[in-house]
Amino acid sequence: SAPVVSYDAVLGGWGKRAADVVLVLLSAPLWAPLLGIAAGVSKLRHSAPVFLTEERIGYGGHAYQRFSLRIEPPTQKVEEIVTAGDESEQARAWRVIETHAEDRRAKWVHALERLPQMLNVLRGEMSIVGPSPLTRGELEPLKSAKRHYLSARPGVVGVSVILDGHEDTTAQYKAYAMSWSFLTDALIFWDALKSLRDRGELWRPGFARPKADAQRAVIVRKRSNG
Repeated sequence: SAPVVSYDAVLGGWGKRAADVVLVLLSAPLWAPLLGIAAGVSKLRHSAPVFLTEERIGYGGHAYQRFSLRIEPPTQKVEEIVTAGDESEQARAWRVIETHAEDRRAKWVHALERLPQMLNVLRGEMSIVGPSPLTRGELEPLKSAKRHYLSARPGVVGVSVILDGHEDTTAQYKAYAMSWSFLTDALIFWDALKSLRDRGELWRPGFARPKADAQRAVIVRKRSNG
C-alpha cells in the first residue's frame, strides 16, 4: 500500500529493456524446453509444488511476484531455516542456500530454478542482469543505497561480483548504477555462464575487475542524466 516513488529514470532505459526482450525471445527455443523438462522431472521426483512465487520489490518500489522452480524438495534442515523468522530472514536464508553451491551439479540445479524468471523479464519486472531482487524487509535497511537499488530492475543474474571482497555489500547498488554499460552487463553475464563450469558460488563468480584504464572504462564510468 506504500506509494510508488520514482527515484531515477530506469537504469539503461529502453535500450537495456529492448536488449533483455530480444535476448529472452531469441533464447526461448533453448530455455523454454529446458524449463518444461526440468519441471516434469521435478514433479516426478517429489510431491511439493514445482512452481513458486515470492514477492519482491522492483524498480521504483513496485512489488511483483518472482517466479522460480523447485527442482529438489528442501531437506528438513532447510525447511526449518526458511520457515523460521520473518520474511526478510527467510529470503536471506534462501539466498545463502542458493549462492553457496559447492559443486557443479548444485550450481546447475540452482541455475535451472531461475529459468521461470525469464517470464518476469518479459513482463518488464526484471532484467537479465541487475541487482539481486530484495524483499520489502530487506529493502528498508539499505538507507542511501535504496535509491540506487530502486533505479534498476532486479536481475536474474546478480551484480555483487563487481565489488571487492572487503566492500560493504550494499555498495553494489551504487557501483552498478554509477558504472552501468552494456559492456558491464555482458561481462557479468559471461562470468555467470563460465561459473557453471567451476566450483564456487552460483551467481557470484570470480569477476576479475579490470585494471587501470580498463577499470575506469567499465566500472566507474558515470551514467549521464540524459
